[in-house]
Amino acid sequence: MSGRSRSAAGGTGSPNAANVQAAQVPDIIAAATPSPGARRTVTGLLLRFISCGLIALSFGAIWRVTLAPAVVGPGSALAGIFFLLLGFILGGVLWYLRDARRRRNHPELVSDERLVFSFIVFAVMPLAVLLLVGLVWLVALLIGAT
Repeated sequence: MSGRSRSAAGGTGSPNAANVQAAQVPDIIAAATPSPGARRTVTGLLLRFISCGLIALSFGAIWRVTLAPAVVGPGSALAGIFFLLLGFILGGVLWYLRDARRRRNHPELVSDERLVFSFIVFAVMPLAVLLLVGLVWLVALLIGAT
């Protein structure tokens, strides 16, 4: 019978030790579980990526259906990339404006870090990628032209 109490208590042999370990488990789980604010932040970030991606794909599809030529060449490929990134930039700016409005009305809901992160990741970085792709395209065009 003492063998069962040892295995139930994790090898300590006393029933009180089993109760102490059982009482600590919820504290461990509670400490490992992210706070509701942290879960909301992760969900909001995922929602931003998905919505900006959907807007970008929509802009790309609109370009392909309306403005794209039958045969996509280097110039029209740059236009397609431009429309995709423009959609992502537009989504980022809209999310930033939403955060800025919420910050103005309820400053405790939106932190400075979230506001800056949102603007940099969803508006400035896609713009930087767009400029870099345009520069590479221009250099490739100049090299190919000579």
